[in-house]
Amino acid sequence: MPITRLYLVRHGQSAGNAEGRFGGHGPTPLSPLGHKQAGLTAETLAKEGVSVIYSSDLIRAVQTAEPLSNE
Repeated sequence: MPITRLYLVRHGQSAGNAEGRFGGHGPTPLSPLGHKQAGLTAETLAKEGVSVIYSSDLIRAVQTAEPLSNE
């Protein structure tokens, strides 16, 4: 039986985080640093052969998952 691995990834830094604001469930996008973090996470996980990605519908979560979906 193949081994199933589950990777839990928190979204990258949001613009609200960078400004010291609480983001909550609001539509806060990633900051420039958050985009860099998402790219680095995608590069790392691409080596793991991820076959399925689930994400919240919040923009910062989607922006974090997008780079991996392009690998």
